[in-house]
Amino acid sequence: MQMNKELSKKHRIRFFLMNVLAFALIFFALGLIVLNVFHLSAYRETDDVLNSTSISSPIVKLEIERYEQQDPSYKNTMSKSSTPFRGGMSNNFNTQVILWSQDGEILNTDTLVGRFTQFQNLSLNTKSLDAIDTIELQDTASDNTSVFHSVTLKNTSDEDSEVAYVQILANTNQIRSALANFQVILILCMVLFWFLSIGVSYYLSSLSMKPILASWKQQQEFVENASHELRTPLTIIQNSLQHLFTKPNRTIIEESESIAQALTETRRLTGLTNDLLVIARNDSNQQTLHNKAIAVQTFLTNLMKPFQEMAELDQKTFVYESTVAPNVTWTFDEKKMHQVIVILLDNALKYTNSGDTVKLISTINKEWQIEVQNTGPSISDHDKEHIFDRFYREDRSRSKETGGYGLGLAIAKQIITEHKGTIIVKDVQPKGVCFQVKLPKRVAKVDATKKK
Repeated sequence: MQMNKELSKKHRIRFFLMNVLAFALIFFALGLIVLNVFHLSAYRETDDVLNSTSISSPIVKLEIERYEQQDPSYKNTMSKSSTPFRGGMSNNFNTQVILWSQDGEILNTDTLVGRFTQFQNLSLNTKSLDAIDTIELQDTASDNTSVFHSVTLKNTSDEDSEVAYVQILANTNQIRSALANFQVILILCMVLFWFLSIGVSYYLSSLSMKPILASWKQQQEFVENASHELRTPLTIIQNSLQHLFTKPNRTIIEESESIAQALTETRRLTGLTNDLLVIARNDSNQQTLHNKAIAVQTFLTNLMKPFQEMAELDQKTFVYESTVAPNVTWTFDEKKMHQVIVILLDNALKYTNSGDTVKLISTINKEWQIEVQNTGPSISDHDKEHIFDRFYREDRSRSKETGGYGLGLAIAKQIITEHKGTIIVKDVQPKGVCFQVKLPKRVAKVDATKKK
């Protein structure tokens, strides 16, 4: 038991660590994807504007005209320009046009005014013309750093112009600040939810272990109970055979009692092993249903004949009631349903006395309902809760007399569950027990050729 607990603990820790690692990888991957997508989308509009700008763009032409006309205030340039500049983008806080000479000197210093201290450390880079660069500039006056996305264009419109190159810079400080804040918030949220995922992982690891532990416990109980039940008949058989060896000169007739006892226990042992095999196959899902349309009335009539004879021999009353028409069929596994009803009728006869009544009732509405009632002893509420458990017997001493091992009802429940049906036990007034089986409507039909 201690070993099982330690093994269970190891598996739980293993599941827990796997879940924590899985959540960490998911959050990390999600964070990277979100950051990359947000980063690309944040700079996309700025980069699109820069990519669409050329020497013939109004903003560039206006800035060149203003420089050539020595008009820092834009008054004369704006009045003469055929394509007036709207919005004053060249003086916009976030956008600046720099005119360069062939020697790499800034020409339009007059329009930079107070921002010249920010651009005086800027140098001309002609190696990546028409490509967007990221530039960081230190303002010597305020010690502030500004970040720009920039594109440099060669002036090919006028070879005689002093302006050799034009550089457009778009300030991205606000975008970078927003990205930094978003990154901090995203990381904090990821860390917070990762800590929450630790609790979820612990819960999931415990939850995932429950069916494993339940199956493990069920398997242990099954092996222990099966071993216990097998030990008794084997011991009796062994003692009977050993007794025969102690009296080798006696005849078979003289030792018939020991031989009969060994044979009886052998038959019981065979029945027990067959039941154990059925349960083991059901647990491993090796059993399959062979459903076909069966005439309900004919099926039950043939099945109950031997039980009617047994009831008559034991001075019991067997009653069959049915509201099902002879030509109605229902789809089920004939062999397995035969086994279920045999188990229920066999139990009803075993646990009743002379003068009691056993009743088989069959009705069909939306479901096929089968009831096996008897006027024998009632079953306590506690026993009703466990009566379909394996190896459970209401009265162990009485079960030995009837040859039961507590497997019949467990097998019946498995078969009914496979058919997607239900089986319950309830009291019958004023005295008795009723086992009720309900099978869902698979394929119910009436044979028209027999209907006249």
